[in-house]
Amino acid sequence: MRRALAVLLLTVCRLPAQDLPPEVLTLARIRAHVREAVERLPDCTCLETVDRFVKPRGKDPRRLDTVVLQILFSGGNELFASPGDTHWETNPFAFLSSGMMANGLFALHLRSIFLNNQAIIKYHGMESPVGRPEARYDFDMSRMLSGYTVHHAGAAGRVAMHGSFWADPKTYDLRRVEFHAVDIPPELRYSDVSTAITYARVRIGESDVLLPQAADLQTIGTDGLQDRDLIQFTHCQGYRAESKLRFGDANDAEPGPHPVAASLKPEAESMLPPDLRVIIALNDGFDERTAVGSLLEGKVVGTVAQKHKVLVPEGAPVKGRVRRLERYSDDGDYFTVGLEFTEVDTPDANLRFYAELQDLDRLEGVEMALRITRLVPGESGSGRSGHLAWTNVYRERIWTSEVPGVGLFFVRGGHFSLPAGFRTVWRTLAYPRSSVP
Repeated sequence: MRRALAVLLLTVCRLPAQDLPPEVLTLARIRAHVREAVERLPDCTCLETVDRFVKPRGKDPRRLDTVVLQILFSGGNELFASPGDTHWETNPFAFLSSGMMANGLFALHLRSIFLNNQAIIKYHGMESPVGRPEARYDFDMSRMLSGYTVHHAGAAGRVAMHGSFWADPKTYDLRRVEFHAVDIPPELRYSDVSTAITYARVRIGESDVLLPQAADLQTIGTDGLQDRDLIQFTHCQGYRAESKLRFGDANDAEPGPHPVAASLKPEAESMLPPDLRVIIALNDGFDERTAVGSLLEGKVVGTVAQKHKVLVPEGAPVKGRVRRLERYSDDGDYFTVGLEFTEVDTPDANLRFYAELQDLDRLEGVEMALRITRLVPGESGSGRSGHLAWTNVYRERIWTSEVPGVGLFFVRGGHFSLPAGFRTVWRTLAYPRSSVP
């Protein structure tokens, strides 16, 4: 009798979940995916490149500068340093004298929205911004619960949040989060603060982890001044623990890096010298169905040498990922594809790979720069056949925006497939050491 009752109770407990609407079940799985991604996020570092723009009221926007920093996520904290340095700071403003900068992009906002049950979330519907269906949800968070603090004009204040997020309805991976600051305290002198963050899977060690890929931060002051930061996160890698023994009086020790990062070292510290030509052939092909963030593996074609010394032997394994894959149909079907290679293994060391794309296999439809033709109706005229309508033909060349260490190109058509053995040609760059105004 007890056994029968237990089975009956188990069946009753399962019924409500079966009756839930599909969008509610999808939301629960998205939240579970994000929770797992945040809680399993390993110690890792990325190169953060920030293009900063300013637009005074009534004037055109102008580029202010470009800031390059190293960002380290460790123990739930975000730390910052000049590239190649080991002195970490908790505040990115320690490297700047003016302008706008943001932190909390790795996990702070994800915790508030998905993990702490502080957001009111409503299903909006399905959307396909880049040719793939995504489930959109809108959310709101009060000023008291958001944990979102804005600093400006010598003042600081907590704000509420209103925004949306998009996720893959099949894998439940988060794709994008966008939100605006709401109930901004008047002393901050902002009329609007908006943030958009895109996410993708990145291979760290032997795991694929969810990391921010890019961010767009914009503010509008009450005086009409607009600031904009376009942020790219590239060349992410894991950090490993390293123990050190120190003898003598601890008080005599020189000041070191932030204690959270003091015992961490990058998995690949050595770099290839700049201006080396490296050809990489893919081990496996990919097509338009490949997800952004998917692991890429390839091998070096030919040897890479400098001053008669072989630095990378032929066939050396290379690792990277699909950085970008977007379909556009406004000017004829075409795809924008981005590849990012980050590591090359040699018999002597695991090396960072930081380079710019120079060329690639020119398969049918594959182009470094896309040429499109636009037909624009012109003025009418008359001739022997009566009233004639002329058409103006404009030919434009579309270039992709530059992302440090990422190779971007185009593929024409509504579908594409790049085969195994597809080759890309790269020129190694000097890894940025510091680029702070």
